[in-house]
Amino acid sequence: MRVAQMLRSNKFRFAISLLILPIFSGESNTPSSPFPLMPKSRVEETIVSYRGSSPNDYLAFPAIVSTGESEILLSYKRGRAHAKDPGAVLEIARMDLVAGRFIQEPIQLSLPNEIMQMGEWVRFPNGTLATYIDAQIVDADGSHIRTGLVRALSGDNGASFGPLERVGSIEGVEYGYLFDTATLGNRLYALIMTFEYLDAGRRSVDALYTDDNGESWRFVRNLSREFGNIRINESSLMPYKDGFIVATRGYDNTQRLHRVDRDFKLIRSTNITEETPTISSYIGRPRLFSYREDPYLIGRNWRAPDRAIPMELALIRFDPESLTVETHFVLDNANQGKVTDGYYPCPLIVNTRDDAILNVFDYRALLGSSPDIIRFQFDLSEFTTQ
Repeated sequence: MRVAQMLRSNKFRFAISLLILPIFSGESNTPSSPFPLMPKSRVEETIVSYRGSSPNDYLAFPAIVSTGESEILLSYKRGRAHAKDPGAVLEIARMDLVAGRFIQEPIQLSLPNEIMQMGEWVRFPNGTLATYIDAQIVDADGSHIRTGLVRALSGDNGASFGPLERVGSIEGVEYGYLFDTATLGNRLYALIMTFEYLDAGRRSVDALYTDDNGESWRFVRNLSREFGNIRINESSLMPYKDGFIVATRGYDNTQRLHRVDRDFKLIRSTNITEETPTISSYIGRPRLFSYREDPYLIGRNWRAPDRAIPMELALIRFDPESLTVETHFVLDNANQGKVTDGYYPCPLIVNTRDDAILNVFDYRALLGSSPDIIRFQFDLSEFTTQ
């Protein structure tokens, strides 16, 4: 391991280290379970670690947004546990991707006695940057309850943020958790989830859009109903032809891909859990992206039934017309280590002089320890069909 940079202050501690991992053989300890492909090489870095420095050393759920040619804003939850930890904050830091160091004092966003569980970046067409946060409390029964989606805006590319504010009801519906967005011209589409105890009284993932940079939103379609009255939560979308491809994680432990038109009317669905021997459940926090016309799905995967094989970070290339899996890669934990939490990945393609590098920002806990924020890097040519 080579320590690349250490940056300290009274408020925080960053640790950035570089680790080049050995190439795995690609053999499984469970012969009855088919083994996906492994990339030939990879680079792994620990980007942020507070482990053992304070009670609030549990780092999870990273999200990234580009803020320059070679820099990003990285946000993550800083708390005490995966969930149900009132007082957890959303911490935001700016990273120089080339130098591998942080270049801005972290910013923390919080609400008294609430949990800033998940933050998702939105870049509006006018350039305004926003983080939309899944705000929660723990009720008297010990359950986590959404208090309604909150956001903070930045007009200076993330150097500072305005106060957290409730999004409130949209056409009679209050939402709790924003998953993903896609921009077409001056219109931004979003997939957002509502819950039965919020205004409107239903649990569904809805498609909405804004034409005025988030000042107002319009409802498009209830995707839970459109996709066959299925119970879904974490979802992702990606523009494709005259519509979108949508990935949905089902409460029935099923991962599906859907092709929809511009109004989110269903054209085709595929249950990739049923059709793919190396996928036995849903894909955790699925995200879609494309490279050279190849579409990809990335997220947490369980390869064997009953989770007999520990969780893995999966990259799946699929056919955009049939929505069937073409190739499945294991990006992390092919050696089946005891990963106890992790794999909500954020992919970023970085072009260099010679090639394109797939950066994957994620979090991972080993052996029950508090997680760190990590970055993997891969040669994208290993995953393409060309």
